[in-house]
Amino acid sequence: MNANPEHRDLLRQATSILCKELLKPPGHNTTGLGAIELEEIELRLRALARLERMWGKSGGANANGVSNTIGSAITGFGGLGAGGASSVGEDRERRLFSEALRDGYVLCQ
Repeated sequence: MNANPEHRDLLRQATSILCKELLKPPGHNTTGLGAIELEEIELRLRALARLERMWGKSGGANANGVSNTIGSAITGFGGLGAGGASSVGEDRERRLFSEALRDGYVLCQ
């Protein structure tokens, strides 16, 4: 599949927004959701939160947690070039994002 840095950037931005808004520490959550709902959301977004932390460590995200399109295009996933490894990383990001949101539960909360 052809890697499109713009699509990857949008996916990373969406992931960052979801993590920022829905994975707030206890006591700081203003969503009005109960403990059960928050726990289910945390479970579904856990893999995306791990990815977001990796992007920050690899320089793929700026201070606001939003990825840098140019940096993503140049470094790919995990600092690799535009070769096959970058494509594998992008496919993994897309798959994890889809799995987290596939049934709409997270978005409906």
